[in-house]
Amino acid sequence: MNLAFSSHAPKECRRALEELLFLNPGQHRVRDGIVNSLERFGHPQVEETADGLVVRVGKQEAQTLFAFDRDRLGDAPVGIVVFLRTAPAEMTVLHVAVHPDYALRSNQSGAGLGVTLVEQVKAIAARIVGVQRVVFFYRREVVLRL
Repeated sequence: MNLAFSSHAPKECRRALEELLFLNPGQHRVRDGIVNSLERFGHPQVEETADGLVVRVGKQEAQTLFAFDRDRLGDAPVGIVVFLRTAPAEMTVLHVAVHPDYALRSNQSGAGLGVTLVEQVKAIAARIVGVQRVVFFYRREVVLRL
């Protein structure tokens, strides 16, 4: 796996991105967390910008990080994490979606792409003045201290 990360995805990947985000076969495992996130923050929407596709959540100014496998054919992302700053000292991970081939139970997964994406958010949060923790909203008891 040869991962690259970006804050946007190519416009021609809209269908693959929507399938990854909205029709993910693993989403039943975190259904309650998804419902809670939707109720609190709003529904995610794929939007087109001048730079490509991003994910917006309700009216929130969320950040999106896409994972791409450079060794895989095509330009579609294999993972996505959506997060935002919910308090001066807190970043919250709202949504994580991973292609089934890169999920924790897959043969290619290693540590699992979902874990890698959350670690990327943790690294971003550590560079922001004042942020002391990252909350994984799907599992409210998971708080990563910086």
